Amino acid sequence: MKNVVNKESIHYLKFCIVGGLNTAIDFFVFSFLSYLGVYYIIAQCVSYGCGVLNSYLLNRAWTFQQKGKRRKHEFLEFTVLNVFTLFVTSFLLTLFHYKFNIPLLYSKVIVTVVSVGLNYIGTRFWIFKP
Repeated sequence: MKNVVNKESIHYLKFCIVGGLNTAIDFFVFSFLSYLGVYYIIAQCVSYGCGVLNSYLLNRAWTFQQKGKRRKHEFLEFTVLNVFTLFVTSFLLTLFHYKFNIPLLYSKVIVTVVSVGLNYIGTRFWIFKP
């Protein structure tokens, strides 16, 4: 049991490191495209997509160490999970901030914790099953 808990802790730590890198890539690409004068919605979609692609590749190879051939719909499932998480967290952000009057930055922190949890569970047990 102790070995399983330790292995999950390592997976979770790696997952968080990859998430930090994804955020940095997203911010860099968004900033660069904005500097070039790309419309902000297009810049957001491209930069978010770059972060998701990086997340998929690093989580598959490093975090969860998937070997061999990819499953047929693996990347599509990964994308669906990320879009689902985006919808859930957007809803919760609105709910916490506007319904419960929690300041926006505090709401964002709560929502980020929920986001990491949802993504980790979905990625670990649906996309890259042990």
